[in-house]
Amino acid sequence: MSNEVLHVSVFTRIKDQSMKNFGVVIALCCWLAGPACAGTLSAADAEKLRVEIASLTTSVERGDPEPLIKKTHPSLHALMGGAQNFEQITRQAVTQIPQSGIKFLSSTVGTPTKTYAAGDEEVCFVPKTAVMEVQGKKAKTTNFMIAIRPAKGGAWQYLDGAGLRQNPEMLYQLLPKLEHGIELPENTVELL
Repeated sequence: MSNEVLHVSVFTRIKDQSMKNFGVVIALCCWLAGPACAGTLSAADAEKLRVEIASLTTSVERGDPEPLIKKTHPSLHALMGGAQNFEQITRQAVTQIPQSGIKFLSSTVGTPTKTYAAGDEEVCFVPKTAVMEVQGKKAKTTNFMIAIRPAKGGAWQYLDGAGLRQNPEMLYQLLPKLEHGIELPENTVELL
């Protein structure tokens, strides 16, 4: 069986098992970027962003949906039928992770990209990698979080870029004022 067929088979099984909403969580977090006027985060801001994303990732891996719900950018709510529906689907999907048979072996958060203006917000992309085991098979996901905050500073909110793997145009549904043509970080899944 080729790696590509095996990849499709493994992840189709995950989706078909108790992880029906796992894809929603990934798309859920599908948080995208902003237009032209690029800027640079300070080293302290970049580290704070990395630590916060690592904490969110750990919470999701443990099956705790509340930090993710609290920190998700509201642009995703409309695509999911409103904030209440988003919260319900997220809780259901994330709390199923520990029972799904997925074992998270490692995860790393990379360095944030420069920031981009998106109307009244600024956006950057933060690469992340996770290695997991499902039914005795290991897979590595390389994707990114989209970090969004008010242009004048403030708390970051997030979208998960993994959902853009199948639907890259969703970025502009979520962040319509984001400049087109921004090069996004890697967004792949590979069997190990």
